[in-house]
Amino acid sequence: MNLHVESEGEGEPVLFLHGVSGSAATYRWLVPEGFRAVRLTFRGHGASARAPGTYRLADYAEDAVSVLEEIGPAAVVGHSLGGVVAWTVAQQRPELVTQLFMEDPPLFMGEPDEHAQNPAIPHFHEQQAAVRTWQAAGTSEAQIEADLAAEYGTVQTPEALASRAYALRHLDPEVLDRVLDGSTLAATDTRSPVSVPTLVVGADVAPAFPPAHEARLAATHPDVPVVRIAGAPHTIHDTAAVRDQYVAQLLAFLT
Repeated sequence: MNLHVESEGEGEPVLFLHGVSGSAATYRWLVPEGFRAVRLTFRGHGASARAPGTYRLADYAEDAVSVLEEIGPAAVVGHSLGGVVAWTVAQQRPELVTQLFMEDPPLFMGEPDEHAQNPAIPHFHEQQAAVRTWQAAGTSEAQIEADLAAEYGTVQTPEALASRAYALRHLDPEVLDRVLDGSTLAATDTRSPVSVPTLVVGADVAPAFPPAHEARLAATHPDVPVVRIAGAPHTIHDTAAVRDQYVAQLLAFLT
């Protein structure tokens, strides 16, 4: 599998895993001092190879493991899908993960009942239609960025809009097919132990990890703390008003 991986900085490695329909570019602004930031783009996303038929949790976990086997044990930071991938790798290959930092992970959204009630599904339908339209028309990244800016305004940072435009321009649309049919996260194991130090940073507005899921996690993993950032939407690290709080939580956890 030809995967796009970026590395920047010096020190202990931290592997950053993006959310579905994103890319490594979403983290280019973030290089924690004293650490080496390693950014993976999952298969079917960005500059990584497309691999139709392999856009499910086990496949993305395989991508992450392949990088961790190269860079050695590392802290893993994951947003949304990336958080669930990080959780899965920590369960299955704990020797490769030293710390686990999850940003609003949809840990329980792979369950059929939860998927059916997932409030983000209409958004993914809209995103799927937009991606197909943009790609069929050969729409430029600049125009996609302008369309996103019209939707999000100044809520997201300028670099977040640019990285999102790039990611949607290069996304394999089948990635979203698997999100919509519920198969992407269907294999998520929410009960097996995670033995490494873990922190969940949750959104406050339209979260993928709502309070009801937080309560379920506490019942099976009481040692996993959850911090919610007031006013934060699902894309915490991309949101201008709360980015500093996200960084503070990450740095405190890593150090």
